[in-house]
Amino acid sequence: MKKLLFAIIIFLAGGISAFAENGDWRVYAAYHNATKVAKMGERLYVLSDGGLYSYDPEDMSLETYDKATLLSDNGIFDITPCEATGELVVIYTNGNVDILDSAGDCYNMPELKNKVLDDKTINSVSSFGALVYVSTNSGVVVIDVDKKVFTNYYNINQAVLSVAEYDGAIYASTADGVYKGDKKSNLLDSKNWEKLNTASLGELIVFGNEFYTLANKAVYRITDKSNFSASKILSETYTAHSVSGGKLYLFSAKKVVSIGAGGEMESYAMSGVEHMILNGGVYWAASGKEGLVGLKLADNAFEKTVDTVIPDSPVRNYCYKLNMIGDRLLIAGGSFDYNGLEREATLMKYEDDRWTAFDEESVKEVVAARDYKDMTDIVQDPSDTEHHFASAASSGLYEFRDYKLVNHYTYNNSPLTSILPNSSRPGFYTRITSLNFDKDKNLWMCNTECDTIVRVRKNDGTWKAFYFEDIAGYPTFDHTVFDSRGWAWINSRRSTSLGHRAGVLVFDTNGTLDDTSDDRHKFIGAFNNQDGTPYAPDLFNCITPDLNGAIWFGNSLGLFVSYNPEDVFKQNFYLSQVKVPRNDGTNLADYLLNGVNVKCITIDGGNRKWIGTSGSGVYLISHDGLETIHHFTVDNSPLISNNIYSIAIDGQTGEVFIGTDRGLVSFMGNATEPESEMDDDLLKVYPNPVHPDYQGQITVTGLMFNSNVKIVNAAGRLVYEGTSVGGEFTWNGRLSSGKRAASGIYYVLATDEEGNEGATTKFLIVR
Repeated sequence: MKKLLFAIIIFLAGGISAFAENGDWRVYAAYHNATKVAKMGERLYVLSDGGLYSYDPEDMSLETYDKATLLSDNGIFDITPCEATGELVVIYTNGNVDILDSAGDCYNMPELKNKVLDDKTINSVSSFGALVYVSTNSGVVVIDVDKKVFTNYYNINQAVLSVAEYDGAIYASTADGVYKGDKKSNLLDSKNWEKLNTASLGELIVFGNEFYTLANKAVYRITDKSNFSASKILSETYTAHSVSGGKLYLFSAKKVVSIGAGGEMESYAMSGVEHMILNGGVYWAASGKEGLVGLKLADNAFEKTVDTVIPDSPVRNYCYKLNMIGDRLLIAGGSFDYNGLEREATLMKYEDDRWTAFDEESVKEVVAARDYKDMTDIVQDPSDTEHHFASAASSGLYEFRDYKLVNHYTYNNSPLTSILPNSSRPGFYTRITSLNFDKDKNLWMCNTECDTIVRVRKNDGTWKAFYFEDIAGYPTFDHTVFDSRGWAWINSRRSTSLGHRAGVLVFDTNGTLDDTSDDRHKFIGAFNNQDGTPYAPDLFNCITPDLNGAIWFGNSLGLFVSYNPEDVFKQNFYLSQVKVPRNDGTNLADYLLNGVNVKCITIDGGNRKWIGTSGSGVYLISHDGLETIHHFTVDNSPLISNNIYSIAIDGQTGEVFIGTDRGLVSFMGNATEPESEMDDDLLKVYPNPVHPDYQGQITVTGLMFNSNVKIVNAAGRLVYEGTSVGGEFTWNGRLSSGKRAASGIYYVLATDEEGNEGATTKFLIVR
């Protein structure tokens, strides 16, 4: 659990600053769209962006909950308080269920998640006494919260939209009408459900002795329970309700309406309220982008008394492209998949445990809100830390200073071109991807799907274009990387029915942008491996040089590498696949990750490869690929999705950031960027001192690549030795016998790989 304190009700700033151990996970969930609030014990629980946080109005403490801390899953559909047990029921979109109690414990019930049903899509959740009803497209699932069991599954041969319990009967609303089941009957038999009418009434609400329903852009009161005939009482769309303080509250885009036990109604002008409950004389409202707010009712109007309680977090769970510059993480949140998925334009910075969202209002003054979406990349000016460029799949290139828009480059004010220049929205079809600065601080990009794709905005503000007949009109480019020679490697992600081919463009400018007479280029769409096996992948996703100069490629057919990329322009150029021995006495080997759709590859300080996949999670493999050190999935780790977009590594801490289609997580790795020299002042030991209750790894940073490290006690006796991974070395604090090292001062003696340079430091262990 993560707890933050703040002194005044403000937008919460500042994250968690604490020593993170190797192997620790963190989920960086967004909490910027609050949709429901519930009370358990003294705390208010808020459902926001599919995540959960809580707030105590008395001490103003805030806690966030996620898969790395308390919860068992990710992507919450609904939270429902069970007043009979004083617990909070958390229902996930995949059918998983958690039950939280006020002591901070979580009980997981995965049976519905694991159950095979035709369609487990959840439509609504309702609570009556100790029972929670989950309405799905396959029927009704009943949870006994007190006993922590699923008690029944009612299949009435209809997708169920909503369930209510009243006077010993269960009422199920479907698109085909309302069905009634007497709880004394065998409701497992669909024949025992009585169809009351043929009207689709949507959500059913029981308040007092009355039924209400939110349907057909109106609110109805049920006037006859025998056939569920209804009378309209409100003619506006109300999307949610709550029962609190003896009243029923209904929420629309512009109003809050209360209904008393006698049917009396009051209407209040109040926009943005998604859900609300009364607690301690204060109305606590989940208010979308304003988060949790506190309201007082005075003179028939709601007034804010507590403003904007939101954890410091990403503004959205979008992380299509991650770029790490020093200890600063930049995120472009969007989509570029041609499947109709559109996402709000999202640009963010994470630094010093704080989140900063790039200003969106300054953009919308220039670009129509409907056009500003699907960011594909973001880079930082090498000469100015507050100067950034971002690309969009649909609307050109954006330039920011101090996180506000200063320039928007599109078809009518730059050499960039639109794929539909004669349409009513030519700017919308200016598709830019694949940003990167070269060593001379020129900004490279791809003007996707146009005749001339590769373009450069030079460091003096002028533009340069490079035409390649091989890729003219190609639709999807994701990455531009530069190798140690300055050659550009640019991927074409997908093959199409129009003849476009997935592959890689290699471009050598011979060190000059303006003199094209000595340029060379080659497009690789089909290739052989070292055994002569031919490949022509449908998807070519990523390109990454490693610390030894080899270049690794990820595509839909697996993982490939060129150990001699300088040979790319030769006729016999091929890509290798790592062969991993089976070690079963057969002398046979298998290609590493053969057939796995590799989406991204990132190199850590130990030259190990972090590999993100589509559907198979994350792999960490050794520098040569012969050992799989980790394989993380949603089933064996706090990873929140097996579909990985991008990976970035903080070379100073070893933290590995993993962008997925469901949000951002990180894993604290054990490889930091190595230093270029040995220096006593660079060596750091964490934690120092090592306290008696500490059970984790003792970490030494500031080392050179593959440093030889010895740990000796005050008497000079060797207690442990090994080799650093990149610039980092870890020790579990135990002797070779397995016994914990005794109290005292210990010394770190480190030398470089050749034994020519050395450095020392010391630390204290307290038992």
